[in-house]
Amino acid sequence: MTQPVDAGGHLFAIDGELTDTPNRYTVQVGHALHVDLPESYGLELILDRFFWRFMNHSCEPTAVVRGREVLALKPLQPWQEITFHYNTTEYQMAEPFDCRCGSSRCEGTIQGFRYLSRSERERLRPWLSAHLLAILDGRVAEPAAAAAEEPLCR
Repeated sequence: MTQPVDAGGHLFAIDGELTDTPNRYTVQVGHALHVDLPESYGLELILDRFFWRFMNHSCEPTAVVRGREVLALKPLQPWQEITFHYNTTEYQMAEPFDCRCGSSRCEGTIQGFRYLSRSERERLRPWLSAHLLAILDGRVAEPAAAAAEEPLCR
């Protein structure tokens, strides 16, 4: 981003191929629906078009994903890093990791929404994507396999 962006401002779209198979590079945009890079695209086109692919995680993010759009959570300056909280889009991370964001609110291991306690889920409510908000509000059931495998809380 080369221009300042106000809080709530549109940063870019999450464009790509839709898949039901998550990997470490996809972004979940719906129930069992993820966006991935098209296989045939070279590095130059990826760098020029698929900005979302380079967003890192932060427990205190600068952006939020709404549908397939990325919006600023606060005013952003040119060249400021754009981050989002992975647990706000990903039900279950394809590759969980230990967060090192440095925030005083750092959550430690990032595994996905599935592994959060009720209070952790509520804390993320303002940033949650629609598919995870539907689970939190009870409008959609937890995926059956996840509910049977592990408890909701750590």
